[in-house]
Amino acid sequence: MDLKWLQICAEGQTTPCVAPIQVWYLVALIVGAVFLAIIGRRSRDFTTAVLTLMPVAIAINIAVGSIVYALRLPVYLDSIGTVLVGALAGPWAGALTGILSNLIWSILPIPGGASPVAAFFAPVAGVIGLMAGFWASRGVFQFRSDDARAGGFLSLAAGFAAAAVLLQIVQATIGLKIDEADTTSQVRVVAIALVIIVVGVVVAWITGRTAFDLKASDPRIRSYLIGATAIAAFAIVFGLFRLLFSPSGYFSGIDGVADDGSPDPLPIIGTISLTGLALPDPAAIIVGLLVALLVGFLAFTWASRGEHARLFPVWVGGATTGVVAAIISAPIAAGVFGGVTGGGTDALVAVFRSLGLDVLPAALAQGLTVDPLDKTISFTVVFLILGALPVTVRTMYSRGEATVVE
Repeated sequence: MDLKWLQICAEGQTTPCVAPIQVWYLVALIVGAVFLAIIGRRSRDFTTAVLTLMPVAIAINIAVGSIVYALRLPVYLDSIGTVLVGALAGPWAGALTGILSNLIWSILPIPGGASPVAAFFAPVAGVIGLMAGFWASRGVFQFRSDDARAGGFLSLAAGFAAAAVLLQIVQATIGLKIDEADTTSQVRVVAIALVIIVVGVVVAWITGRTAFDLKASDPRIRSYLIGATAIAAFAIVFGLFRLLFSPSGYFSGIDGVADDGSPDPLPIIGTISLTGLALPDPAAIIVGLLVALLVGFLAFTWASRGEHARLFPVWVGGATTGVVAAIISAPIAAGVFGGVTGGGTDALVAVFRSLGLDVLPAALAQGLTVDPLDKTISFTVVFLILGALPVTVRTMYSRGEATVVE
């Protein structure tokens, strides 16, 4: 890996270089980072403690992201530090941490670096930081199992679930294939997408004013949160199982052989073939459901004790952040890189392409499959980190009080 991509393309040159328009894009990112630094400074979020935390968070992002990239796992996990800063120091500091992480990563000679990929996705990392700060300000990291705000999170989750189910039904029946040369098919897919969004919003609105219209100290809050935790744990584990063990999942592509037939070793794993771990459908679906049901039951038992049910709002924050990240990242992945970024998620893009989707829809489908799960995991890790930190340490940071249970 080298830094030849940093040079501007000459006439007729395509690689390794960046086109003039892409240079302006990178310049805009740097200007945006400076702008965020100014905003954060004026909002007094950039205290000495925060400025000390940010390099550590950037290092966490790059280190974990590089390991995941090297192993070609079908997730990212490169925003844990960004979410941590967003929770402790607010949205501006979180956004700046995300952008700087990607810009620095792009010039380092490590897996995922020394290439324009990380740099071009810096806006996505910035938005993740913004949303982490937003959700922290809404109390996802300081929730109690009797908090009346649970109604809002439950209704949001209901709307999200309704939209996801409707999307699966549409895909399994009439399909969502886009013909780039056919304007009618494009309008049709956009119309269907808008209907799905409207259905999700309506379901969230109705449930928020009926079943989840909860008041302070309402005894139903704890019961609802326990049930929601079990259901969410089931969905998360089933999604992870499919990403890893399905016929087109992670293990199906780890055969130790490159496309040209040469050995293709992975760190630690080497050239060992793991394709035998991939399960054919319907066995993969049945086993996945059984494993997810078991975990869901264990999550129900765990959430019924103490204050463990308060993890559910963290998952809602992570999942919604992932949806937004997917929507923003899809045009970048499709327009700049043709849907291929060199990571483990490329296999999913290939799967969706084989189903007849064009580059942009395939990149969006991949993002909506991976990003909500990925950001949910990242938010959960940050929740655990915050729980391990003493209150005195958390309150050292400008927005640290938003992580302290009242």
